[in-house]
Order: sequence, then structure tokens, then C-alpha cells
Amino acid sequence: MTVMRVLLGILLLFPSLSAPAQDWERIKADGGVIWAEGWGSSVEEADREALAALASRISVGVTSDFQSFEQQRSTSSGTEYLSWRSGSLRVVTTAVLSGTGRVVLKGGRRAHVGRWIHRSELEAVMLSREQRILEYEESACSAEEEGRIGDALRYHYWAYVLLRSLPRPSSMRGGDGRMLLVGIPERMNGILGGLSVRAAKEGSRMLLSFRYDGCPVRNLSFVCFTGAGWSPRTEVSGGAATVELAQGALGEIVQLKIEYRYEADAVVDPELSELLRVSEMRPLGKAQIIFRR
Repeated sequence: MTVMRVLLGILLLFPSLSAPAQDWERIKADGGVIWAEGWGSSVEEADREALAALASRISVGVTSDFQSFEQQRSTSSGTEYLSWRSGSLRVVTTAVLSGTGRVVLKGGRRAHVGRWIHRSELEAVMLSREQRILEYEESACSAEEEGRIGDALRYHYWAYVLLRSLPRPSSMRGGDGRMLLVGIPERMNGILGGLSVRAAKEGSRMLLSFRYDGCPVRNLSFVCFTGAGWSPRTEVSGGAATVELAQGALGEIVQLKIEYRYEADAVVDPELSELLRVSEMRPLGKAQIIFRR
């Protein structure tokens, strides 16, 4: 009887042990799913390998699009910011993978993990990003008209980061019919180029005046070299801002770095925050302002 009970127990246990493998085979056979597998010395390591493989599979279909952008870089000055193919492919998949399904096929020192995502879910994520890009661009244009230059730069940049995370970023056009992938950096440089800054020293303080198209800037963030290091992030209000200089600093040469990433302000949007964290883009040259007061 004891032997029979053991055999019965094994038979009852067997289906539950094979269920993950059976489910995984069904998932792999589903044409509406993108899947990948990973192996490692632990479940955690195997899971990381599976995610990396899944990211690679999602990225394969967009490789040629990014190659075409690299070729365009030499024909237009506006495309100099579009040349980081590896970084672009990385942000295509970042923040999507956290929503994938997972199955542990085997544990222990020879762990085996499967990861998958439905194509419809991936398309929904990308469609949501497209809508937010257009909303950010609309907000950026309104902010520029109202002299909220900090908001304009922030919304343009956030739109650009989301844009670079799309599988086909070249498909998105602005109201003027131009590729946003080219237009957004040009608009940001145009805003930065339209800034005028004046400075005066009063004791140990630097008094700064910011204008855009002849009008006082309503909001903007920047850091200033104090003579000993960079100041904390400083805000412009009503076209003016004050920076405390280091002891003994003459402040004859004014060095500013204009903020446009606003990474700390994006924490309310976990997806955007993660994309900002991994985004690899050359700094905007016009965001650095140096002049003699």
C-alpha cells in the first residue's frame, strides 16, 4: 500500500510540474506573442538573460530605421542629435519590459526562465507614447509663447526622449510636416539661441537678468559657476535670478548651464523617468552660456 501511495503521489504531482512547460509551449506557438528564454546559475540570472533576449527581439525590427538616421546625419545639421543607434535601440525596449509575463521553467543552478509580451500590448504602449509626444509638443509651443522658457525646453525634451523610444520615430511629423526627430532639437536650439542674459555683481551676489524675444523670462532653471563649483539649481522668476558667489570670486566671466532635462520633475511618470535615466544623447551645446559681464 505504501508503494502504491508513493506512485499515486508522483502521478498526481507530475501534471503540476509539467504545467509551466506546457503553458510555455502554448505561449511560444502564439503568433501574437514576442518571447525569449534565458538560462543562468540562478533564477535571477536566467531572468535577466531572458529580458535581454526579449529586448533584442523587440529591437530587431527597428534596426534598419536607426541605420537610415545615421546616414541622414551627414546631410543636415539638424540631425547631429540623432546618431546614437545603440542608445536609441535601448530606449525602445526600456520601460516596456517591466510589463512582460514570466515563467520559471527550471530553478536551481541551471535555471531556465521564459519572458513574453503580447504584440498588442507593445503596440498600445507605443501608441500611448505617440499621444504624449504630441501633447508635450503642444504644451511646449504654448509655454514658449507665454515666456515660460523652462517649461518649453522641458516639454520639448521629454517629447524627444519619448520619440526616440518609438520603433519608427521618423513616422511622426509636426504641424509643418517635418520630422519631429529633426524638428524638436532645432526648436530647442532656437529657444536657447533666443535667450539673452545680463549680469551684474553686487557684493558676493551675481544678479542675472533673462529675456527672450525682448520680454522677461517667466520661468527657467539653470546652474551657475560660483568660482568654486556649480551652484544648486536656481530658478528664474520674473526675468531675474540671484546666485551667491564663492568667497573672493570676481565673477567677471559668467558661466551658466541651462536645464532642459528636468529629470527630477519626471518622477511622477515612471515610464518617462526610466527613459530619461537610460537616454544617451549628446548635450545641447547652446545650453551652455559663457560671457563676460
